[in-house]
Amino acid sequence: MGKENGAVNWKRVLILAGAVIAFTIGSGFATGQEIIQYYTAYGWQSILVILGFAVMFLYYNFNFAKAGAEQKFEHGNDVYKYFCGKYVGTFCDYYSTIFCYMSFWVMIGGAASTLNQEYGLPNWAGAVILTILTTITVVGGLNSLVDAIGVVGPIIVVLCIFIGLVTVIQDAGNIPAGLEVIRTGAYAGAAEGETIKNAGANWFISAASYAGFVLLWFASFTAALGSKNKKKDLNYGIVGGTVAVCVAIALISFGQIANINTPLEDGSAYVWNADIPNLILAMKIWKPFSAIFAIVVFAGIYTTAVPLLYNPASRFAKEGTSRFKILTVVLAVVGLIVGLFLPFRTLVNVIYVLNGYVGAVLILFMIKKNITDFLAKRKKA
Repeated sequence: MGKENGAVNWKRVLILAGAVIAFTIGSGFATGQEIIQYYTAYGWQSILVILGFAVMFLYYNFNFAKAGAEQKFEHGNDVYKYFCGKYVGTFCDYYSTIFCYMSFWVMIGGAASTLNQEYGLPNWAGAVILTILTTITVVGGLNSLVDAIGVVGPIIVVLCIFIGLVTVIQDAGNIPAGLEVIRTGAYAGAAEGETIKNAGANWFISAASYAGFVLLWFASFTAALGSKNKKKDLNYGIVGGTVAVCVAIALISFGQIANINTPLEDGSAYVWNADIPNLILAMKIWKPFSAIFAIVVFAGIYTTAVPLLYNPASRFAKEGTSRFKILTVVLAVVGLIVGLFLPFRTLVNVIYVLNGYVGAVLILFMIKKNITDFLAKRKKA
């Protein structure tokens, strides 16, 4: 990103946008669980959540990219110290590593639920398959990770947009009724006192929490991209990825709203409380399509799980060493156990929401530094 001028490399822009999309989309997004809790649960205010998230997401990623280009950090996580100072930055450095590992637990839960809901496989099957695949990949090395994950991400977004668009077109007339269900809490099959899970007390808290937990994934990643790519290419990639993700969120959210009380075939769960609500929408379009979509969702979970396992392992051991390989296996097995014994919806609601608040605080530190730098420049002028 050191080069400011020159023609835009649109092929690189697409790859970077794809990487942004893939890092944003994990098990929670692709399954629809994140969208239920962070967007759909707020009814028409989901539009405000999307706008709030987009503004914050663009703001901090532009900042991370600029900092990476100017500072050339030796370690990607040094970006925390740049914005938050030595002590808070060091805390955030270690905390982000822990959060990445906890997010790996969520991926395990998502893989288990995806294969269970679509194919009827026992929960342990999807969890074990994902654990084995991610462990082999991480132990074997992470060559060209950005290019690899940049392929699967756009495929998932296209399918999510397709599912959302078709569902909204088919069921547009049901959206008002769905909004009324959310407003009144009249959820089908709900036990007394049971309601839809949400990420916070209001739409703004949800937007800040969503932007916050995604920030913890992107800080070192975007800073590293900033030092290796042209400014225009990366900025266009960030904007393109953000637009694609937000369009997918909007369509899926309103598709879920229109079908909020649509059940699984066996009636055991509904869109509002299913582990994988997007599979219900896919099945409604065309039953075989849900089986195909489940495979793509699993692939998306895999591409997200790999860097989430690699991050903590590489933080405490040098890649390629025996210690690194042993640590990777241990972390994978522990993640497998946690992901199997905690419900997927609970994993998303607790881990993502809690860590989202921490990420939101980091945005405040970023704003403070931007203001301080701006005032310092004005004083020198």
